[in-house]
Order: sequence, then C-alpha cells, then structure tokens
Amino acid sequence: MPRVDKRVLLLDFFREKEKDGRSFTFQEAAEETGYSPKSVNKYISEKLKGKFIFKSEKGGWVSEGCSQLSNDDFVRLMSQSTAAKVLTSDEKIYQKLIKRSLDAFTLALEVYNRPSLSNRVEAFAIMMVNSWELFLKAEVLDSLGHEKVFYSNGKSISISNALPLRLQNNDPVKKNIETLIQLRDHATHLLIPELQPQLSRLFQANVLNYQERYKNQMGNSPLSGQSVGMLSLVIDGPEPEIGVIKESYGELTAKEVLTFLKQFEETSKDVDSDKYTISIDYKLKLSKKTDEADLTLSTGVDGQQAVIITTAKDLNATHPYTTNSAIEQINRDQSELKVTSYSFQAVLFKHKIKANNNSEYHNYTDIHRYSAKFVNWFVNNLVKQNNWLKSAVDSYKKR
Repeated sequence: MPRVDKRVLLLDFFREKEKDGRSFTFQEAAEETGYSPKSVNKYISEKLKGKFIFKSEKGGWVSEGCSQLSNDDFVRLMSQSTAAKVLTSDEKIYQKLIKRSLDAFTLALEVYNRPSLSNRVEAFAIMMVNSWELFLKAEVLDSLGHEKVFYSNGKSISISNALPLRLQNNDPVKKNIETLIQLRDHATHLLIPELQPQLSRLFQANVLNYQERYKNQMGNSPLSGQSVGMLSLVIDGPEPEIGVIKESYGELTAKEVLTFLKQFEETSKDVDSDKYTISIDYKLKLSKKTDEADLTLSTGVDGQQAVIITTAKDLNATHPYTTNSAIEQINRDQSELKVTSYSFQAVLFKHKIKANNNSEYHNYTDIHRYSAKFVNWFVNNLVKQNNWLKSAVDSYKKR
C-alpha cells in the first residue's frame, strides 16, 4: 500500500477541525501533517484562502467545506497551476461513475425515509444495487483499467461480474450485496412491506458498508453535510405470517418468502457479521444504573406489573471522543510522549481498531468516535510498554 500523501493528511486535519468547529494555527497544521508552517501558510494563501479556509474572528483559521471534498478533489486543487491538468478520458468516466453512484445512494436513502411511498422497500433495493454497480465499476476502472469495465460493443460489465473483481468470496460485504441483488431480481415476491423488519437489517448493513467503502476510496463521507438520521434504517418487528402473505399475495409469493427467510437466517448465522446483517440484540442487566442496559425492568410501587422500557444508546455517552478530542485526552492523561494525528492513526492501523465499525472502542455510525475505554487502553499501553507507539508508527510507514 502506498504511503499517505501529505496533502491528504492536511485535508484530514482540515476535516477534523471543521467537524469540531474549532480554529487552528499554521503551527498546529504543520505538527499534524509533517509540513513546515511556511508551507502550510503558502498552500492556504495561494490555494484555499477564501474558498475553504477562512480567517477566524477569534484568531487563527477555520475550515468550511473541506468535509465535502474527496481526496482526489483536494489533491487536484492543491496541484493546480496556471496550466491546469487536463483529465484523461478514464479519469472523466471515473468521476462520472462516482457521482452517479453517490446520487443513487442518496436517492435510495431519501425514498426509504419517505413513509408515504408504498413501494419504498422495492425502490431502495433497486437504487442501492444501482449505486453499488456504478461504484464497483469505478473501482475496477481505477485499479484494472478501461478494458476490464467496457466491452468493444460499448456495453459494460454487470454488478455480478464486478463483484468478484473487487471482493473476496467470503467477504460479508460481498454476501450482503449478493443478497440485495437477489431481492432486486425477485422484487415482485420478496420486496413487500411485510418483510421490512427483516430486510431493514440487511439494508442498514448495506448502507454502512457503502459509507465505509466510499470513504476509503474518496476520503470524505458520502453524507457530508447531510442528516445522519438518514442512516437509521433498522426497525424491529415480528416474523411475517406466511398465511397472511399467502392470502394477500398468493401461494407463489408465500413460497418465495418462506424460502428466502430460511436462506437469509442460515446465511446470517454462517456469516455472523454486522457487515452482512445488523443484529438486534438486547442486554438485560440487574443494575441501578439504567443507562448501562438496553432494557430496564421496573415494578410499580402499587403492585403494577413490571414493564419493559427500551432506550436508544447515546453515542455521545458511549463513544464521546472524536479523533481530535481523543488525541487531546490521551495527551492530557500522560506526559510520556506527545501523540499526533499521524501516530494516532498508526495505532488504529496496527491494532485494527477500525475493523469493527461498532465495538467497545470504536463507532462509525456518522463519524469516527472513540470510547473512554479506548482512551484508557491507549494511555496504559503508551505508559507501560516501551516503544509501543514507535512500533505502530514503523508498521504504518511500511504499509
């Protein structure tokens, strides 16, 4: 894997400051990216000032709009000269494919979140398959070249042909997309409202997978500047009654639904990953601290029956730290070594902290968030293990 372009590190620095709503100095940007303060000053003054970087009224500088720039957009912007680089034909096609994929992804979320649409489950599945097809074609074009995407007759490869070129057979993301394709191909029988509680678990995993893959490819989130609430697709509900489905849609649909549900549950157990389907698990805990459990049992003082109250976990409570605030807290909690953005990312890389999007250390529902337990783990290793940080940085450089 190639080394990280320092311009991308600078963009990540601007994104974090924009996300946190905090100003910065040239010196701070230099310390986090490896540039000299003079170089940061030059880049901002000549390329970014008045467009994405602005003078703060309270002193320093602020970033606005960098979260919506992809890595490629930013590198291209920073590389501009009086003679602008002309994009190749493949580069133009790549950009079009990415844009159309993002448009389809956004539209899929919009129609799913529109309760008035009776066919929103079907529309979501069709648009998300289309979004993945365009995105995977862009990836193949970028990595393998034009001839792997387009045939001599002008047609292009299908999503089923693109999948094995970009994902391993045992990858839960691949199995998730394949199940979505199956749903699209059997839309008449399977994409019905009665299946939404089961399908929503698959859909939510699919959306989070797309978000992660888009960010890995482009650098920025596909939902930059939009409502995070659009990501919340999972709904809980009972298993569909086959008899009711048979009465409403006919025997063939009931048979298709029964076959699909059996296959879906078997695959979910075999894959056992939230990248295939989001599990709906509840934790019951005997504790006076109600915020430690997903379900709370309470008894009425007048002999009232116990009731179950479900509460949503607050990410600001379970994973309160962003990247910048986690680094700041780690540096406050110890004085052995100064942790920078670069060394922080090195630790995440070596110990695969981001491998699980929803763990006790890390969450990536909307942005990268970290728990107090993660900060404590980081500090303990930093203080107790000699060369622990250096080892992580050395591994990061060898990627």
